[in-house]
Amino acid sequence: MREHTLEPITPQEAKETYLDERENARYATRRTIEDVVELFVEWTEEDGIENMNNIRGRQLRQFKNWCQNTSDNNTVSLNGIMSAVRRFLVYCVEIEAVYPSVPNKTPIPNVPDDEDVSDEKPSDELVEAALDYLETHEPCSRRHVEYRLIKELGNRVGAIRAIDVRDVDVEEQVIRLRHRPERGFPDERGTPLKNGTDGQRHQNISRGLAELIRRYLNSPQRHDVEDKFGRKPLLTTENGRPEITTIRRDLYKLTRPCEFSGECPYDRSIDTCKATKSRYASDCPSSHSPHPLRRWSIEHQIESGEPKDHLADRVDVSVPVLNKHYDRRSEERKRKHRLEVLEKIFDGYGDPEATIDAGELVEMFLNSDGTVDTEALVEYNADREDSASTESKAEETETAKEQSEQGTEESPPEDQATFDRFSDGFTSPLHPVLVPVFAGIAASGQMLRRLRREFGALTSSPGTALRPSRGRVLKGATAYTLFVGLIAFNLVNLGLVPSGVL
Repeated sequence: MREHTLEPITPQEAKETYLDERENARYATRRTIEDVVELFVEWTEEDGIENMNNIRGRQLRQFKNWCQNTSDNNTVSLNGIMSAVRRFLVYCVEIEAVYPSVPNKTPIPNVPDDEDVSDEKPSDELVEAALDYLETHEPCSRRHVEYRLIKELGNRVGAIRAIDVRDVDVEEQVIRLRHRPERGFPDERGTPLKNGTDGQRHQNISRGLAELIRRYLNSPQRHDVEDKFGRKPLLTTENGRPEITTIRRDLYKLTRPCEFSGECPYDRSIDTCKATKSRYASDCPSSHSPHPLRRWSIEHQIESGEPKDHLADRVDVSVPVLNKHYDRRSEERKRKHRLEVLEKIFDGYGDPEATIDAGELVEMFLNSDGTVDTEALVEYNADREDSASTESKAEETETAKEQSEQGTEESPPEDQATFDRFSDGFTSPLHPVLVPVFAGIAASGQMLRRLRREFGALTSSPGTALRPSRGRVLKGATAYTLFVGLIAFNLVNLGLVPSGVL
């Protein structure tokens, strides 16, 4: 057979052989392939093209124009359609249905960098109002669990549908997501994850979510059933595991304002509005599919200071995708988040009182491999802010209680050293005993500043972690040893610790 000789084949036949070739593709990918290739075949039938051999660049441009004129596809959607058609044509080259140059003639629209970034998400008020409605009117329902899983974890619909009862440990507060793409039943799929086995992960969940799942598992509202593969799904319907369309419909219905507030912000009559019917819930201007709620969750976690490398694993997207599609913070807000880390580590940044003591810094936030645990640092910051007012009130209450019980302030034991007793024993600030004490304090300060500089060198960029060289490790360890030694020297001079102990 001569090179570039084509074998006649109808578009329908080419479609069927291509789908057979892609039979093992992931479920979502196969659905996209089927939809696009079916659309292409529909166009060929309408245009009277009965042989794939006749497809050229001109025909492909006509197909693109047809897609634009017969639907409301935006640039992003049209880009996806034409890209899928090009992959189909590459296969057609392999089976000698079109000429080798044809795939490269596919007109694929360029998508501007900011056009493929969707900002659609519910408002904070809507998110909380819908959750309040569920907790009041549908506690421990399937829809309640669906909503909390997406709101708290930022999971995709396919991921929460995939959860089995055995994947949840409410005592350990963890969900283990697994890729299980079983086959064997017509039109029945297993529970694949979007990124296959790469999307498998263990997720920590809050005590509140764990308790909600426990109550849902014991609720009479839940159907204790198995799916067609003999597995026990967490989320159930009376017929087994819910479909993705079922979960989407649940969210569309829930996020209508008339559903959780009984009012319509668009001055529509609730009695006659088409969107009040379940099948038309998506027609409500305020209703949302699960993905905008996922977006809200991811953006909320970023705004709360969750490190992106940890968040990327949690929600199964890369850090570059988080930066492009989900980090909507202003540059000023990003700066303030970085400052929260800087002021804990370095002198001279932000609130001076927020800088952590070097010894505490090493113990709390330095990993065994010499890297900085930024997540622990963020949690420390949040815990300090949350507990500050509580501790202050508790101290005031405790002091008042002690004074009322004792009547007078209790004196310290005779053998306990205090600063007042220590200072009363000397009549001159130049007493010889004070000289080594002040010298030790000054030297300790120098060691502390040196230790901070060494620690700062390990964290030259907030949010990153560098492995130190051997020389730097030795210098840091030496500085820390000297620092501890000088503290011990001061304690001996003050008489707070007997010299024999050290």
